[in-house]
Amino acid sequence: METGILIRWGAPRPGREKDSLDLFQKSVDYYRGLVADGKLGYFEPFMLGSGDSEIETGFFIIKGEVTQVFELLDDQQHRDLMAQGSVLVEHYRFDMLAVGESIKRWVGDYKRGLSAAGV
Repeated sequence: METGILIRWGAPRPGREKDSLDLFQKSVDYYRGLVADGKLGYFEPFMLGSGDSEIETGFFIIKGEVTQVFELLDDQQHRDLMAQGSVLVEHYRFDMLAVGESIKRWVGDYKRGLSAAGV
């Protein structure tokens, strides 16, 4: 079963603009390398063309088998990139995603929760 990660960020912290661009490129290279090595199933960077760029400038979507994603969460290089992101940019955020077949499981769990609550 697949799962995913959504990593979002806002504007660079003042004085950290160049460092944030360097981190962006380092992150893209790292995650693309994991896909090329078969350690993740999917990676794509996105930049937002509208909206409040102070709060959200761009995001990464990462997908893979559950075991691959949880191995990534324990990977030192990934954790270092996440720590650097939280220092260099505003509104740095990380969320787990239900994707593919796991969406059906999530919906089923929700329906059972509604039933158990008498809704």
